[in-house]
Amino acid sequence: MNTGNIVEKFELLSGIESSESIKWRSVVDDACAYVYSRIADKPLSASDERRIEFLCAVYAYKLYVMCGKSEVSSFKAGDVTVTAPADEGDKAEKLWRDQLAKCSDLIKKEGFLFGRVVT
Repeated sequence: MNTGNIVEKFELLSGIESSESIKWRSVVDDACAYVYSRIADKPLSASDERRIEFLCAVYAYKLYVMCGKSEVSSFKAGDVTVTAPADEGDKAEKLWRDQLAKCSDLIKKEGFLFGRVVT
């Protein structure tokens, strides 16, 4: 795992500067710990490592957004109305689910699947 690559990808996703990302380093580290705890016990290729690094960055971004990075979505000043694009939390969740699906071959299969018996 190359933490520098993960931090760099996190900065790109979140749009924050390197100087500000230092404040979020513990969140990035926690995201990495969580993702790596879910990785299947198998040898990883260099390509797999890059995929996992991006997954870590995406999860860190999701946590960053969930931690209350609050911005006004729209406001009106006189005749001018400024509206932000789609909710960042929704985008972060969608990106996380998309990347998790793309890395499903590297993730441990855990949990219980409910089903039904057809007779």
